[in-house]
Amino acid sequence: MKHIFLITMTLLLSLLAAPASADNTSGYTALGKAAYHKLLHGTTIKGEYRHMRERTKTYNFTEHHNADGTTDYTEGKIKAKGLWYTVGDDKICYKYPNEKQMGNQTSCFWVYVSEGCYYGYGLNAMTLKGPRNYNDWSARWILSGSGNSCAAPLG
Repeated sequence: MKHIFLITMTLLLSLLAAPASADNTSGYTALGKAAYHKLLHGTTIKGEYRHMRERTKTYNFTEHHNADGTTDYTEGKIKAKGLWYTVGDDKICYKYPNEKQMGNQTSCFWVYVSEGCYYGYGLNAMTLKGPRNYNDWSARWILSGSGNSCAAPLG
């Protein structure tokens, strides 16, 4: 009887520790290198961060993606020139050289789309099979002029 209890508890704990992505992948499609380039060249995105940005006291941003790989980013009073590029088959990265208010780091993440809303996930939110939980995005956005919206409000 003791062995059955231990086996049952082990199975239960392993199910609880499994990544949530296995259960809620329907409706989300991963973007890849070709999709990023097709989607973003000459496009402006309008988005929001999950957490308020301390430097500007806002959640919102816009970013225009030029075909030459440069960007024009706006967050509150910050306006910055940046670079966007892909790494590997599935990550997009942004960097803002010579823009002190943006820091000198590179931000890379994976993007998934659901119903016209694009969700960005950082490294800590990912597993080898995708996001641990699709609700743990760090930023989300729509394409300006698309008529789409991100249905679920920030929680």
